[in-house]
Formats: sequence, C-alpha cells, structure tokens
Amino acid sequence: MKKNSGFTAFELAVSMAIIAVLAACVLPPYLQWLRGNRLRGAVTNLMGDLEMAKIRAIRENSFVVVSFENNKYTIFVDNGLPGPSAVAEDFVPTDEVIVKTRSLPAGVSFDLAALHFDNSPLSANDNATRFDGRGLPDKVNSDTVISLMNQIGVQSITINRLGHLKVQ
Repeated sequence: MKKNSGFTAFELAVSMAIIAVLAACVLPPYLQWLRGNRLRGAVTNLMGDLEMAKIRAIRENSFVVVSFENNKYTIFVDNGLPGPSAVAEDFVPTDEVIVKTRSLPAGVSFDLAALHFDNSPLSANDNATRFDGRGLPDKVNSDTVISLMNQIGVQSITINRLGHLKVQ
C-alpha cells in the first residue's frame, strides 16, 4: 500500500486562515508607515528642488519660477516675456526653459487653498513663486507656507523673505 503525501484540505484551510489573520494584523501599520514615508519623501524632494531653483536663479542671474498644481510642480527659467494667460490649476509655460517637472507620490497633494504668495508677480497664477538672481523669493513679504498632505497628516515647508527654507 502506498502512503499519500501532501496536505489535506483541512490543513490547507487552517494554514490560509493563519496567514489571513497575520496579514490583517500586519497590513494596517505597514500602510500607515508607507503613507508617512511617501509624505516625508515628497517634502524632501520639494525642499531639494526649491534649493536647486534658488541656485539656478543665482547661477543664471535670472528669475526661476516654481509653479504648483494639485499633485505636481514645475520649475522653469522665466525669460521675462509676458506668458500666456494662466489658469491657476493648469499653468504650463509654453516658451520657457523647463528645468524640472515632478509629480508627487500617490495620495500626496498640495494644499492649494492655503497656498498664496504675497504680491506674486504672476498675478494670473497665485500658486507660483520665483527666485531672483540673488536667490531671494520675489516679493515674498512674510513667511509663506507650502503644505503637502495625505491621509495621515500634513507637513509644511516655510519660505521666508530671505529665501531660507525650513521644514515644519
């Protein structure tokens, strides 16, 4: 007589139930960690890109604009010519030198309702700022907060009138 080897249906069902219970215990903290990591990564990338825009403005002695949309931002060198009429949600320069366009990670977005730059020279697009040839944000009179948010919270970057960036 031959002995059968392998799993019975009952053993397989018990094993799958144990795996399901373990997954149910482990998955929520993992998703929380993943969302927090995405938010921190987006803030770190934005901070580096804002510093890069300041350095590019100094290096080229021209204005470098950072334009924010709901889930992405574009950095471009302003050529000084009047641009197209911009709509706040869809501002895409047509004749500027685009330095970088970066999309935010899934689930992360800008708080555009709270994002307003004082006396922005880009009056058609209030969700943009620019750095001048000395690395100073153009016409930012007080601390401006750029907030990124997702399901677990909000992190902010503050730009003061001297161009100093700080994560809050």
